[in-house]
This record gives sequence, structure tokens and C-alpha cells, in this order.
Amino acid sequence: MEQEIRFCMTVDGVRIAYSTMGQGPALVMVPGWISHLQLMWDHSAAKPFLEKATRYHTFITYDKYGCGLSERNRTDFSQESELRVLEAVVDYFKLKRLALWGFSQGGSVAIAYAVKHPRRVTHLILYGAYAQGENLSTDELKIAFKSLIRTAWGIGSKTFANLFAPDAEEAAVLWFSRLQREAATPEMAIQLLDLSYGVNVVDLLPKIRVPTLVLHRKGDRTAPFKLGREMASLIPKARFVPLEGNSHIPFLGDADSILRPIAEFLGDPVDNAQPKPSQQPSVEERAQTAVDSAAALARVLIAGLDEVALSRYRVVGSYTRYDEAVRNTLKDARMRIAAGCLQPSRKRENHLVWAAPGTGKTYFAQQIAASLSSTIRFQELNLAKCSEQEFRVGLGGLDHIDGPCLCLIDECDAKPQDSWPYEILLPYLDASVELGTPLVFVLAGSGGANLGEIKKRIAARPKGADLLSRIPDGNEYEIMPLSIGDRVLVVLSQFREAGKEVGRDISAVEKLGLYYVAVNPRLSNARQLREFAVRAIERVPPNDDRIKYDHLFSAGDPENKAFWLQAQPTVVGLVNSFAMLKD
Repeated sequence: MEQEIRFCMTVDGVRIAYSTMGQGPALVMVPGWISHLQLMWDHSAAKPFLEKATRYHTFITYDKYGCGLSERNRTDFSQESELRVLEAVVDYFKLKRLALWGFSQGGSVAIAYAVKHPRRVTHLILYGAYAQGENLSTDELKIAFKSLIRTAWGIGSKTFANLFAPDAEEAAVLWFSRLQREAATPEMAIQLLDLSYGVNVVDLLPKIRVPTLVLHRKGDRTAPFKLGREMASLIPKARFVPLEGNSHIPFLGDADSILRPIAEFLGDPVDNAQPKPSQQPSVEERAQTAVDSAAALARVLIAGLDEVALSRYRVVGSYTRYDEAVRNTLKDARMRIAAGCLQPSRKRENHLVWAAPGTGKTYFAQQIAASLSSTIRFQELNLAKCSEQEFRVGLGGLDHIDGPCLCLIDECDAKPQDSWPYEILLPYLDASVELGTPLVFVLAGSGGANLGEIKKRIAARPKGADLLSRIPDGNEYEIMPLSIGDRVLVVLSQFREAGKEVGRDISAVEKLGLYYVAVNPRLSNARQLREFAVRAIERVPPNDDRIKYDHLFSAGDPENKAFWLQAQPTVVGLVNSFAMLKD
């Protein structure tokens, strides 16, 4: 199969070489670091790869601006310039619909195009791709690579060939070395390498709205596997296929393991006689994907926190939530609960709250009570900690109140085998109706996975159905788990509060410290974060109003250095950069 090489022009007059092969719906491949159309497919493994890729599609690809057969005189090395080239190729063919395949650095260009033109892209395929180029290698290696290219392009091209295809035969190494040298001058290769290192499309990943397939070889040394996995975790509904092997070049190694999932993804006929590789990630891989996703989200969120006004995120008192939808739901709950206390009437003012563990449900109720008039009494009983006698005595204290009272029954689904909890509680849930006693009850628990599950647990208990019948419509709420943004807000709030308690005005926190908090599984709830914040304040020098990363650790704590080494080089932008803090 022969490719047809022709030329088109971008809107700013740049000549771009493109090639076409096959027939059918368009499948456009965006090239990686450097390319050369004449030499790219001049390898024996390329022909069978192309025959399968073009069996049901018109396969279109092109040479990068600055190398191969495209215009070599390039001065604009921006992501926007890359996007204009892709747009020029697609527009030249007048493609209204296309499948888009981003290879390596071309993945970022394909992502940008899919976000900008979602109605044109039917499928987005990302192979060996990454969202943040600074994570490809250490700064030392980047400098070394560029120095090698500049001073000895012959040796440098072979070094990159071994990096792109570590287990390839000598003939393949020589082929790819030659391709690199003929595709670009040393200076152009360096400029395009810098372009690869400068890629950052993390903020675009959640905006992708087209079906997406992400494939990545586990041993890839050019773009490490974790970068592909991390990228896939941030794309809504993306399908991630981990592949065996270590070649960055798709047709070197097990090419069928790439072509088969692509064919299935595009809806092409697949030869079922061929062995079908496992495409489901292992439990360990799924767990690591979740960890990578959390870390990536934390970096993006914290990098943008230049100034944090806590009042913007406040629900009530010092209780904050990052997500606006969650915040508004809890504000509605606060208003309903407060209204029952401030405007008592002869109707039931009982509320049921399901909260994920560690979300501060008790603190939420306490802050509501603190926001009310001092004439309104607050009573708190934790069913999990109370004996029958203690529960009776605690509720009995409500028998002779002379004003409104907000009563929190925490862990309301505790002691499921006992009949006495709800038998004792039921008369008090009716007191406002039958006796005119101004009682507002908040029943809160963390059992099950959501509000529906805790209601089922309650209903299955003695008098449980009767208890649920005392909860008016609209008085049931869910407090969702703390997000990364919530954990950052909580620790910022606690830094601020703990500082005030000892006469310190904490006005800034180093972003690396916030990142440590966000990804540390041991700091997953409000109580842990409170203790953590108090100890950090004690380590801040008297004349400093900032909390630095080192203040989070005791002197000589080995975790300080261990975390720093593990997080490198992905957190360089968070070091010595501070989030300014105000109420």
C-alpha cells in the first residue's frame, strides 16, 4: 500500500506535507515530537500495521511544522501553532466528521482540537500521550538530551532511538536514528523537544466530551506509563487500555494489541480468530489510577490558588465546602433547621442527615447552633456512646425546657440490635405537635453508602419505620465526602483558626504544603486536619506569618525528605509559591 503525499497551507501561510492511505471514514493521526512522511513508514513492521489501520478508513497524517517534508523555517513553537496545522489539514479535506488519533506529543494537540471542535470528532484515540510535558523527565536529563542533540546529533539520534524502542533490533535503531536526523536539524529538534516539554493540557481534560480511548505501554520510557494512566483518569468516561511492552513507536512490538482495541472502539469488524489481549486493568492498576487522578487534580487545583477568601466557601460559621452545589445543598439544610428553631410552631421539625465519614457532620450541626440566638439551647447525644440510661437522661433534660432547642442525635443508626433507642426517641420527635414543645431534631449518621441505604437500615430496626415517618418531606440531606478542594479548605481554615488562638495571623501557606495535605491519606477528615494544623502552627517562627512545607514536619522527620523526593519533578511549580489567605 502506497501513501500519497501532497501539500496544503495553514491560515498563516505555512506549507504542510500530508499523506493519505486507504478508503472509508477519516482517521487522522497527529504526529509526535518529529516526523518524516517518507521515512516514517519505511520499516518492514510499518506495512502490516498500515494495512490493518487503513482497512476500513482513510488514514490521514502529516509532517509537523518545522520538520520532515513540511516547511522547515519555523519560529512559532506554541501549542496554538500546532493546533492551526491540524485545523488546516482537517479543513483542507472538508471533513465534517473524523476520528482523531493523537500520538505522543500529538495527543495534546488532538485533545485541544477535540475540546474546540467537539461536533466534528467522533472518536478520540490517545496513544503514548501525556497531558503535562514537564513530567516526562527530570530537569537534569532534559538539559543533557538537548546538549547531546546540539553537540552530537548522530549519537543523540541513536540515544533517542534506544529510548523510543529499547528492545528493538539494530536495524530498527538505525532506521529511527536516520529518520530523526533527516527529519530535523539539531536546533529544530531541540526547539520541538522544548515544545514537548512545555505541553500542559491538564485543564482541558475534564472538558472532553467525545468518546475517548487511551492506550499506553507499561514499559514506555519516552512517556512513562503513569502519565497516560493519570491523563485517562481525568477524562470523563475515558476507556484506558494498559498494554504490555516498552516501545513508544506503535508498530514496533505487539502492534495487534494496539490495533484491536482501536478497531473495537471505532466499531470496525475484528478478526475474532486472533487472541484477544486483556484490556481490563488489574485491581492494582485501578487503585494506582485513582491515586494518580487525585494527585493530578490536587496539583491543578492548588497551582491556581493564589488567593483564598474563606468567606466565599462558607456554609455556616467555620464550616466550609469547596464545591458550589454541595455548599448550596448544605445552606438549604442550614436554613430549614434554623427556621425551625427561630420560628417554632406545632409541627414536626425533624431532619435526617446522612454524611460520609470524616465530613464533619457533628461540626456542621454545632456551627448551626452557634449561629443561632443564645436563647436557643443546643443538646448533643451520640447514640453510639450512650447506654440506655444515659440516653434516657439526656433526652429527659428536654422535658422542661422553656424555649426552642436544637437537638443532635449523632450516629442515629447505632445499636441496630436494640429496640430501646427509637422507643425512647419517638415521643420526643412528636413533642412539638402533641405538646407544643419547640424541639428541632437532627438525626445524623454515616451508615451505608448514601441516604437511601441508611434509611433502609433504619427501617429494618424496631420502630425504625415509625421514626422515618416523623421526618417531613424535604428534611432529608446527604453530606458528600470531602473532596480534595474541601481538604485544602479545611486545613487552610484550621491554620487560620489555630493561629488566632495563639495570637498569630497566618496569611499565607506554601502550595507544596497544601499538596502534601491533599494527597496524604492519613489526613482525610476534619479532626485529623485540626490536630495537624495546631502542630504546624507551633513550628512557625514567631516573626513569620507564613506556613512553609517544612513547618508540617518535626525536626528530622524522614517523611519530609521522602515525600519531597517522591513528588519530584511534578511539583516544582508549587515550591516557594504561596496561597494568600484571608477570612
